[in-house]
Amino acid sequence: MSANKIESIESEIFKAAGGKRRFLAELPFIFRQAIDELIDAPRTRRLRMNELEPNEKAVLGIKVEAALRYLLDFPRGKLDFRIGGHDVDVKFSIATSWMIPPEAIGHVCILCSADDAKSLYSFGLCEASLENLTAKGNRDQKRSFSSEGKKRISWLAHNEPFPSNIWETIDIVTAESIFEPEGGTERITRLFRAMTGKPIHRSTIHAVARQHDYMKRIRANQGARDFLHPEGIVVLSGSQDGPLLRKLGISLGRDFVMPYRPRGHKEATLITAKSRHATNFRLSDR
Repeated sequence: MSANKIESIESEIFKAAGGKRRFLAELPFIFRQAIDELIDAPRTRRLRMNELEPNEKAVLGIKVEAALRYLLDFPRGKLDFRIGGHDVDVKFSIATSWMIPPEAIGHVCILCSADDAKSLYSFGLCEASLENLTAKGNRDQKRSFSSEGKKRISWLAHNEPFPSNIWETIDIVTAESIFEPEGGTERITRLFRAMTGKPIHRSTIHAVARQHDYMKRIRANQGARDFLHPEGIVVLSGSQDGPLLRKLGISLGRDFVMPYRPRGHKEATLITAKSRHATNFRLSDR
């Protein structure tokens, strides 16, 4: 019965996300988004997970749950989600020690974990049954999954990569040069040059632009595209370029953009068929 229940919940998740392929394509960006929102660089001026206090890191599970709610739009039940007639709890752990409260025992849990240092995440389903949990709980009567219980987790994704924190991937000199100009557009332009071919979350753009209408810094007409297009770099959008991204074989979350240098005339023709990618664009040999 447990296996049937998990299969049913899994099926409902894929259905809500628009299919298995779309869900698994979007999932890595959920974890990047949750961590970036927790770091909250636009307001805190912090850039890395290790700059956060321990009590702040404890909020990461709430961020992951909120991102899943936004993607899947399941209603609340007695627990976090009501999925296909089942009450389902969402549990997050930086490691793999999910703590299960008494009210979730007997229900299926969505088990998530993310390691920002290694940029790896996992997402699975398992019933929090007595046979899958430790015999004793902690002071709050919460139990964890036993070693045998963890073997029964149905993984939709296990130790899969998600986008790295971009500030962990560039040297301090490059990072300082990005923030050096006074103008937001020039800072964004430098960011995109340094991060060509990599996904960038809206929160990173906000942190670098340091302006209210930060997405305006990307556009043509006095935005970053004015400077990037003549250099052979376009700015692809996860929310606006879905069909184009699929043709290019690029996976990009809805709240992400990617500065991208077309590889040859065929890609350039595909991309510049969209007018906003075509203005003043010149194919670069670099």
